[in-house]
Amino acid sequence: METYIIPDVFYFRNMKTLLIPLFFLAAFSSTAQTTEKYFDYLWKECEPNAARFYTVIEHTDSGWHRSDYFIHEKKLQMDGTYEDADCKIANGFFYYFHANGELESTGKYVHGKKEGLWLSYHPDGLMSDSGMYANGNNTGTRLAWYENGYPRDSAVWNTDGSGIEITWFDNGVPSSGGRYTAGEKPNGKWQFFHSNGKLSAQETYKDGVLTDKQYFDEEGNNMKDTSNSDHPAEFPGGLKAWQKYLTKQLYFPDQYKIVNADSAVVVVAFTIDENGNVTNVFVSTPFYPQFDRIAEGVINKSPKWIPAMQHNRKVKYSLQQAVVFAQE
Repeated sequence: METYIIPDVFYFRNMKTLLIPLFFLAAFSSTAQTTEKYFDYLWKECEPNAARFYTVIEHTDSGWHRSDYFIHEKKLQMDGTYEDADCKIANGFFYYFHANGELESTGKYVHGKKEGLWLSYHPDGLMSDSGMYANGNNTGTRLAWYENGYPRDSAVWNTDGSGIEITWFDNGVPSSGGRYTAGEKPNGKWQFFHSNGKLSAQETYKDGVLTDKQYFDEEGNNMKDTSNSDHPAEFPGGLKAWQKYLTKQLYFPDQYKIVNADSAVVVVAFTIDENGNVTNVFVSTPFYPQFDRIAEGVINKSPKWIPAMQHNRKVKYSLQQAVVFAQE
């Protein structure tokens, strides 16, 4: 499975004279019975001048209806209804959206738990996941797909959390396969594969506890060293080297000036593939097109990374990088 992390925030300061004030906080209309809130890019409540998201909560006969917006784009980020004024217990159909306006996921909650069919989509509109839920738990058949349309995951779940799962790489080669006992705990023999189709690991579990394992290299040869080699994707030289790369590549567009605030954040999502290449780059939290393009372009041009390792083989790893454009 892919892992999502947010590395340390990177700040880039402009040293040039700023010319044209273009940005003003978006104004939204409201009624007397609504509550308005502002959130920063980490979804922490904040003052309007630091907000990246704007929320409207209205008390209705069905509960508290909440709509979250990408504040500068005035586009929906989420729409749904809660049972409580604090918006903790979701109840009813929910819709989540990517920053480009495409539907990200949709499904139904019943008293705070997922129920029935839930669907998810990639930013280009292609389906990424389809699964059934009962009382918040996986049930029935679940299918998932990569951005290129190839299958990523196929699982069949029982109501107690037992089931069977098979996963693939995005080239169609099997990635892993095995069974779960109640509570979605790996059980029995699991097999994992390199992206070339060769066996990478054979592991045995007892109710979620690893009891035995064998490792194999990319040529299929048995490896004597079975010490845990799992690690996330890493930029060569670590975080400091990554920040140095960003410092060299990023710039503040000197024809713009941010008003009513000192900085702006663009969050860029991307994936490091099995070969260390940066792929599937898109802006997950936008600010303004010119800034978004700069941040997205710098990530796209990144040198190769050290791929992530799981179960003795290289796997995809997804990250989000927060880039802060701060003016003097």
